[in-house]
Amino acid sequence: MPVKRPSVEMGRRTAPPLDQVTVIPRGQDLRMNVHEMTRALEGIARRQRGTFDREQARRCGFTDDMVQRRVQTGTWIKLTASVYALPSAPATWQRQYQAAALDVRGSSLASLAAAKVHSFDGFKVARPELIVPYTANHRSRLATVHRSADALTTTVDGLPVTTISQTLADIVGRVRVDRWERAADGLLLERRVSVDELQERRLAYEHSRRRGMPLLRALVDERLESGELPLESDLERQLAVTLALVPGCPEVTWQVPAPWSPVDQRVDAFILEWRLILEADGRRWHARVADFDNDRWRDNQAAAMGLRVQRFTFTHLAQRRREVAELIAAAGAATARAAA
Repeated sequence: MPVKRPSVEMGRRTAPPLDQVTVIPRGQDLRMNVHEMTRALEGIARRQRGTFDREQARRCGFTDDMVQRRVQTGTWIKLTASVYALPSAPATWQRQYQAAALDVRGSSLASLAAAKVHSFDGFKVARPELIVPYTANHRSRLATVHRSADALTTTVDGLPVTTISQTLADIVGRVRVDRWERAADGLLLERRVSVDELQERRLAYEHSRRRGMPLLRALVDERLESGELPLESDLERQLAVTLALVPGCPEVTWQVPAPWSPVDQRVDAFILEWRLILEADGRRWHARVADFDNDRWRDNQAAAMGLRVQRFTFTHLAQRRREVAELIAAAGAATARAAA
């Protein structure tokens, strides 16, 4: 007869026979082995474009020594003192931005980097910029860090980023006005941002010393339906002051019949020698959008007669006067070269 192996009494419970006990190798955690730890961390990294930070690795069970060994063997790539990447993750701008955000806890991508995340028209990849509260760490090898107490933030494709209205307010003094308008007007037409949201940011910074505030105020006012319209005389005066800055500007004729339709249409200013028409536009943004097709048709009629048309808003003339003068001078120089 087979002999029964006696069991060992442990209080009220009976321990299993010794040959049925699973032996845990030295160094292996009872709750999670290294394979499970690795899978957990890789899951986090996949959601963060292949990146993770030291704190996330620790939460998965990795010690600092384990982290160091994996960096030395090339299992992980060290991006900063506390941020790492998996070699399998492509080194894209999204990974760069994600790593920058991980490098500064509680930060959000901002300014030109945020414009790229939001896919603003005409904005390319820029060095990462972050915004953090005043009390947060503001040093990073991967990014330029700004501090703010009241920035509005959101999340786009897993990236922490300032809102569209906040981003437009932040970049207004850093890019050409035409780039800002092209981006903002496209976003407004796509209903990704509203004029009310732009107005809220404008009012939030109304009494601040932020860069570009006078320009932001003017640009938002143009897009408000209730905004004050400039008088025609003010527009003409602003255009005249601007033309005075154009070197070698020929004679300007004001309020003349349009050459393609002299009976029922007029142009604001005409420089015959440069075959250049200048239009000072005081309409609200909504009115300009509604009249877009008519304006383009007028421009095409002018082009058919060998004339150039340049259109400037009151904001262009009042806030970007020298840039407008440079554009007018460049158009005149182009006409002179063509005639030579």
